[in-house]
Amino acid sequence: MPTELRKIIFSQRELLEAFEQRPDNLPGNSEAVPPGAVRGVHVFQKFGGGVKVLLDIEDAKEGRLKRFNLNAEFISEILLHYCAGLNIPVARSAEKYLEVIGDNLALSQKIRAQEIFAEHATEPPLHK
Repeated sequence: MPTELRKIIFSQRELLEAFEQRPDNLPGNSEAVPPGAVRGVHVFQKFGGGVKVLLDIEDAKEGRLKRFNLNAEFISEILLHYCAGLNIPVARSAEKYLEVIGDNLALSQKIRAQEIFAEHATEPPLHK
C-alpha cells in the first residue's frame, strides 16, 4: 500500500486563533507561556529542516509584550487541540511533523500502511 500524506494548513489568522484558544498546562511547553492576549505568531523555516515559531503575548499580569520561542511538541499540541475543536480529522497513528508552506504553518501527517503489514509478511523467494 502506498504512503498517504495529509496536510492541514493554518493561515496566520487561524494560528492566532489556535494560540489564543490554547488550554492551560499543555504538555511539551518548555517554558511557561503566561496567560494573556496573543498579539503575533511568527513562523520560520529552519535551515536544514524543521520550523521555528515565535509567539508574542501581552502578559496579563505585567501588561507588557513578551516573545516566546515554542518547541515543536507544544505547537503540535496546540494545533491538535484546535483541530479537535473544529472537528477536523487527524490520523492518530500517523507520523506528524510541522512544516512551513509560504507564510503558513502546516501540520503534516504521514500514514504508512505498508510498513505495518511488512513486518509480518514473508520474504519472497530469491531467484537465481
